[in-house]
Amino acid sequence: MNSSSVTLLASGNSLGAYIPAMHLHTYLQGRGVGSDVHVLENVYHEEVRHKIRATKKAFHADFSVARMGHKLAKPVDTSLNEEAVLRLLEDWKRSGVTRFAVFTGFWLPILERYKAAAGRPLDIRLIRLDAWDTPSFKVHKQLYPGYDNVWLYEPSELSPGGYIASDEAEPLPYGQRAGRILIHGGGWGIGTYAETIRELHALGRRLDVIVYDPSEVEEDDGVTRYFGTEASWDPWSRDAQGRHTFPPMVRYVREDGVLREYPLGDYSIYTDLMRNCAAIISKPGGATLNDSLSFGIPFVMLEPFGDHELHNSTYWETCGFGIRFAEWQARDFSEHLLEGICARLLEQRSKINHFGRNTYAAENSSYV
Repeated sequence: MNSSSVTLLASGNSLGAYIPAMHLHTYLQGRGVGSDVHVLENVYHEEVRHKIRATKKAFHADFSVARMGHKLAKPVDTSLNEEAVLRLLEDWKRSGVTRFAVFTGFWLPILERYKAAAGRPLDIRLIRLDAWDTPSFKVHKQLYPGYDNVWLYEPSELSPGGYIASDEAEPLPYGQRAGRILIHGGGWGIGTYAETIRELHALGRRLDVIVYDPSEVEEDDGVTRYFGTEASWDPWSRDAQGRHTFPPMVRYVREDGVLREYPLGDYSIYTDLMRNCAAIISKPGGATLNDSLSFGIPFVMLEPFGDHELHNSTYWETCGFGIRFAEWQARDFSEHLLEGICARLLEQRSKINHFGRNTYAAENSSYV
C-alpha cells in the first residue's frame, strides 16, 4: 500500500456497504490502481461478530423487528476492540495511507482518530449510495459535514451522477435479455419479497429468486430458479490469500423433497443474472439502486426499510427508473412499462461515467 492507493472502508453488517466496495476494488485493481478493502467488523470484539448472525435471522423472520432495529441504530463505539483499532491505525500510518473511500458512516470515529495522528493531508470521500442519510451516517451528523460527501444520488438533483461496478461493460438492450425477473430481500433477506414471489409465481412469471435461507426453496417447477449465498461465508472473513471476496453463490434445486446445492464459482454468475433480467424486485436499498443503474434494470420497489429507503423509492420513481410494486400490480404487471423504464435507465447510463473512472482511474495516478 502506498500513498497513491485507495483504502476502501466497508461493512459486512450490510451487503449494501460491502458489495459496492468490492465492485470498486475489482474495478480499480483491473486498472492498475492499488486498493485494499477493510471491513468494520474486523475491529469488533469477537462476541459482537457472533451476535450478528442471530440479529440477521431475527430481522429476516420479522420485518417489524428489522424496522425497530433500524430506528434504534447507534454509534458502534462499544463494539470496537481497542487493540484491533490501534493496530489498524498504526498500520495505516506506517504505510502512508492518505486516500479513503468510505461506504458506511460507522467508520467516522476511527477516521477522526487517524486524521489527528496521520500528520499529513488526507483525501477521505464518503460514498453516499442512498438519496438520504442511512443510519450509519445519521448517528454521526456532527462529523460527516467535515468530509467530502460524494452523493451518487444527490437528493436535490434528479440525475444520478455515477455508478459503481466491477467493469464498464454496457448494459444489454432490453430486447436481448432473457426476460426473467430477479427477486431478493437484500443482504439480510428482509422485506415483503416472499409474498411477491407467490403472486408472480401464480401468474406464471419466470423468476430468479435469491433466498436468505435454503428452507425458502420450493419444489422445482422448471420455471422458478433459486440462488443464495454459501452459508459458511461472511463478509469479514478473508480467503487463503488474505483477501476479502464477493459472496460465493450457489444454485438450489429441490426435487422430490430433496434439496441439492450447486456451487456457481465466480460472482460474475450473479452479475450475469442481473445483466439479463427484465426487472429487479426488492426493497429500495442504495446498493440495488446502483445495480439498477449499472445494468439498466427496471426497479420494481417493495416496502422500504427506514427513512433512507423511503427517499430512495421516491427518488427512483421520480427519475422514471423504477415503479412501486403496488403501482406495477395496478398496471397489470405491464411488460411495456418495464421496457420504457429500461430505455430511460439506458439513456441516463450513457451520460455518466463509472465513479472509479471519474475519481481514481484517470491517468492511473492521482485524483482529478
